[in-house]
Amino acid sequence: MPKQDHYQQGQLTDVAYLVLASLTIPCHGYLIMSKIEEMTDGNVRIGPASLYTTLKKLTNANFIRLIAEDEAKKIYYITDEGLSALKIEIDKRERYAAYGKWAISDYKEGNLWQETIRS
Repeated sequence: MPKQDHYQQGQLTDVAYLVLASLTIPCHGYLIMSKIEEMTDGNVRIGPASLYTTLKKLTNANFIRLIAEDEAKKIYYITDEGLSALKIEIDKRERYAAYGKWAISDYKEGNLWQETIRS
């Protein structure tokens, strides 16, 4: 049985997530990279190799489509299926952040957790 890719399983990598988020308006490659850098306050920079590999995978998964092309630029845009996947991913990541916040709220500095277990 062939292995399903992440997108078929409903899982987005961080790069795919950011690319989808940037394609809620039509964009070409350089603009996608710029938008991601801007969205993340410069904390994430995606190079051309990673970007174009991700664009190919997202296109194959029908999450984005090529809407225009000339000799210099290819313009991509999110599909309805891609928008749905993005919304699901946003919800999942918000839940995961909430789980993490809940988990660290019980953190005890140092080895105080040992006292909690003994009591």
